[in-house]
Amino acid sequence: RQPVPIQKERESKARYPLWCFSDSLAANFIMACEVMSVQEPSMPMSMQLPGQNQDMVMAAQPYVVAMLVPAALMMPSNAQVVPTGTPSNQSDGYAQSPWGQEMQWPAQSPSQVGYGTMENFQFAQDYDYGTYTEDRAWEQDQRSRRRRRTRLAQPKAPGMVPATGRQSEDLAILDDEQSAKLKGDLEAGDAEHASAVAKAELLGSVWPYSRHPLGCRVVQLAIQTAKPAVGKAIAAELQGHVKEATESPHANYVLQKVIEQLSSATSSFIADELLVNAQRFARHRFGCRIVCRLVEHCSSEESTQKLIDTLLEDREEALDLCKHNFGHHVVQSVLEHGDARHKEIIADVLRHDLLANARHRSSSYVLEAALLHCSTKDQESLVHFLVQPHIVAELAQADFGVFVVRTLLKHPFVDAEALARTVPAVAAVMSSSEMQ
Repeated sequence: RQPVPIQKERESKARYPLWCFSDSLAANFIMACEVMSVQEPSMPMSMQLPGQNQDMVMAAQPYVVAMLVPAALMMPSNAQVVPTGTPSNQSDGYAQSPWGQEMQWPAQSPSQVGYGTMENFQFAQDYDYGTYTEDRAWEQDQRSRRRRRTRLAQPKAPGMVPATGRQSEDLAILDDEQSAKLKGDLEAGDAEHASAVAKAELLGSVWPYSRHPLGCRVVQLAIQTAKPAVGKAIAAELQGHVKEATESPHANYVLQKVIEQLSSATSSFIADELLVNAQRFARHRFGCRIVCRLVEHCSSEESTQKLIDTLLEDREEALDLCKHNFGHHVVQSVLEHGDARHKEIIADVLRHDLLANARHRSSSYVLEAALLHCSTKDQESLVHFLVQPHIVAELAQADFGVFVVRTLLKHPFVDAEALARTVPAVAAVMSSSEMQ
């Protein structure tokens, strides 16, 4: 193993517990790896690797020396070590280096460091193993906490905008009392009054309010209660921010409200901005909602058509979208609200490996929607494959395939009673409480 360079001269220690087995002790015991940084040597290092005839000369640089140390020796309280022998060589308890020469250790000897002779040892009879187990559990809990904090600090999906200091500033723009007052004013009168409140309080600050956990509700209410002209002005302030809004846990609801309440022409800018990276947004936990609303309310718009074409133009990407935890919702929306040509593409993608898709956690939802919303020709093709006795029997016993079977048994092209008489697994599904 090549020496590991370090940034500066220092002496540090890191312990890595691991299980080891010693023939001399004939028992399992816990060891730890004691790593000590050694300052830069004055001469180049020469070593011979196992299986090679020539020496390898390495440039002088800082390197790390590691050795296995009984974990009990690192525990000052309960652990005790009873030496049962003496060192077999003059390396003070250390084995010969596997590189063909003895390793040059730091100035301090192992006895000076405090480890003593460790070639042969055993745990004392009164050693409390429980304390060490508790210590390891505590250390693992601390590592888990650090990992959770690291995950919370990272974006939740590829490309998601990480948290910034600006978001903390957004939290200061509105409190509970101000939010309640604004919502009360918007609901107090008619559309004319709500429009006046929205113009006075929201316009010019729509984007900061949309990112706020309370402000986003105020903006949604304004879009719902004010006149369409004011709603259009609110939507205009979101242009250029669709990417961030789509990935925001609060602003994504504002985009959905724009799509649901305003005209397709007004919300078309959302599809245009998502088109740049449609595949990623369709797989995003919040972005998939925006794409679904566009398909549901703006499927006839040219921008939405381009967005769906981009998602389905690559058959492999389309199949991956069907199997994605969030992406399959988008495909279901296309089957329910999209054009016939898009439904035909999806049916063709599912037929590529129909049995595997029927058994999959996510794509099984898509197959159920295809059985209900595809063309008659595509439905007949799917049903013809799925009603084969060995196929339907396998699906009836699969965790997610059983849901497809339940939908299949309700399909008008399927004689459920005849199928149940032929396949016992189908009969079991028919008699289940979910089918009653």
